[in-house]
Amino acid sequence: MKNLDFKNFLFKSAVMAMACDGDIADEEVIEIKKIVANEIYFLGYDFEEPLKVNIDNIKVNGRNAINLYLQEIVSNDLNEHQELLIIEILLRVIQADGKVEESESKFLQMVKSKLKVDEQTLIIKFPQQIEVLMDFNNYGLHEEFTNDISI
Repeated sequence: MKNLDFKNFLFKSAVMAMACDGDIADEEVIEIKKIVANEIYFLGYDFEEPLKVNIDNIKVNGRNAINLYLQEIVSNDLNEHQELLIIEILLRVIQADGKVEESESKFLQMVKSKLKVDEQTLIIKFPQQIEVLMDFNNYGLHEEFTNDISI
């Protein structure tokens, strides 16, 4: 996936993670702003309009926005580095408020199930988040995200 397209998709990933529990916590918004301001892969990225567009999409489409996002993962030609960045961003956003909701865990596992990167690589890359990365509830086997989202 090309750089600008990937930046947009990576940002969309962050917003989906932020909203998948039906609540946008201030800590999650702060974390997204911190990621965009400080991470090299978002260098020069103007996030205000994409933030509004993605939140509006979720407000209008609810869980269908999440399901369409999950389908996009499969159709995008992501390399392993890009897939690891997506997982890193998702982990940072869903852990930003100090708790991981069931819907956030489900979303993370469903995203993981769409990626080609294997579990061992994820555990080696993110050893501090092993409890969050393990799919104890088999959420990765779910066909679609069914939690209601109203933000």
